[in-house]
Amino acid sequence: MDKNKAMAKGDLTQGPIAKKLLMFALPIIAGNLVMQLYNVVDSIVVGNFVGSDALAAVGVSFPIMMLFNALFMGASMGANIVISQYKGAGDMEKLERALNTAMTISFILGVFITIFGVLLSRPLLELLGTPDNIIEDSTVYLMIIFGGTLGNMTFNIGNGIVRGMGDSKWPLYSLIISSLTNVVLDLLFVIQFNMGVAGVAWATLIAHIVAGGIMVWRQVAGKYGVRVTLHGMMKIDGSITKMIAKLGLPSAVQNVAMSLGNVIIQSLANNFGSDYIAANTIVMKADGFAMMPMMGLGMAITTFVGQNIGAGDRDRARKGVHAANFMCLIIGGVMGVLLWFFGIFIMRAFTDVEVVLHMGENGIKFLAFFYIFMGLNNTVGGAMRGAGAAMAPAIVSIVSTFVRIPIAYLIAVRPLHNAINAAVSAGQYATYDLAKAAGVGVLDHYMGLFYAMGISMVVSAALIYLYFHFGKWHEKGVTDRARQGAPTKG
Repeated sequence: MDKNKAMAKGDLTQGPIAKKLLMFALPIIAGNLVMQLYNVVDSIVVGNFVGSDALAAVGVSFPIMMLFNALFMGASMGANIVISQYKGAGDMEKLERALNTAMTISFILGVFITIFGVLLSRPLLELLGTPDNIIEDSTVYLMIIFGGTLGNMTFNIGNGIVRGMGDSKWPLYSLIISSLTNVVLDLLFVIQFNMGVAGVAWATLIAHIVAGGIMVWRQVAGKYGVRVTLHGMMKIDGSITKMIAKLGLPSAVQNVAMSLGNVIIQSLANNFGSDYIAANTIVMKADGFAMMPMMGLGMAITTFVGQNIGAGDRDRARKGVHAANFMCLIIGGVMGVLLWFFGIFIMRAFTDVEVVLHMGENGIKFLAFFYIFMGLNNTVGGAMRGAGAAMAPAIVSIVSTFVRIPIAYLIAVRPLHNAINAAVSAGQYATYDLAKAAGVGVLDHYMGLFYAMGISMVVSAALIYLYFHFGKWHEKGVTDRARQGAPTKG
């Protein structure tokens, strides 16, 4: 493809703002929804064909997976910002160098995460206090998933790179192909071969490799006017590496902090037993679907703002943020209404255990009121990252995550412990462990964990919105270009 045509094809610096942003965001939103099928199909298959304990085993593994994934997710964000700004500036030479450098970084991180993830799977699960009845399945699942980190990593890094080029369609195509692969292999490994949780993990691993392979092919084939080559990857650019690290590190730190926070939250949730863990796992699947459109808008506005800041047009970048926020308010309201009325049907697709259904339905109905807040956090935070001011949204996310932990302890875990101790003191149970195993206090206090989540969403949205109005997030990329003698607008 002609380089000029390739560069023009993904250009977000011209044309109607709302239309450009929406058309770019729709494939990302669709791709995010498809991505959810990875874990949702895993959970449906496990919950219906293996059992609720196996479902809890998959759910308890997720925070640990995200803790390690945070490293290359940060690198992906840094690469997306750098590439989108070079794309907006039309600098082909640096664009190609950034492309090859980002891929080299991703492979190094992928190998690192694979080794340490496999070695630390069981120790981390034990550290979290994972219940004995699910720790073996959880360990098997985690070790297999970490073994396939390279495929997952190449997809995520490639996804960020391709979006930075202005292409949101091919990430969707790769996700559809890999998701179908995941569904077929789930059914084959679990139902036909009776492999249990291990079968689900192997299906996910292979699907990750398929998605990553497609992203690598697009870049090696030079579909965007620049290409990944072995020679280019061997000549890693030090200055671009520093830029990717500088822009990606706040996101990586944010993701690590949030993942650590989620790990702590998971350890608190483990006090409520495997029924609550299963219910919360299903709620998070529904929550994931509800959040996908708004997360897609956040990803789209990152590229939109990045390209326009690179082009020196900060006025267009700001208008894009307002358009994304308006779309987010509508989507968040619709999603909340849908989950309030239809959440129970989502729960029943995963399990028929009544106590799990009861806890899950109440959790979904409560969280339905908070998606607007989380959506605003995604769009405004994404815009600031695209401009190169990634530290503020990172700080906001970290603060809101660690606000959630003491609240969850004070209004959920501590009352649970008090209820168990009271039952033992009253002579209803001989020991604390017997009372805990009987589920004393669980149904009275589990909602405190959901309340803490809702409060943290409000805190995050309030802080990020204040910075959007009063901070200087939009000036970073423009200032850099002005120093180089490039024109700026707005």
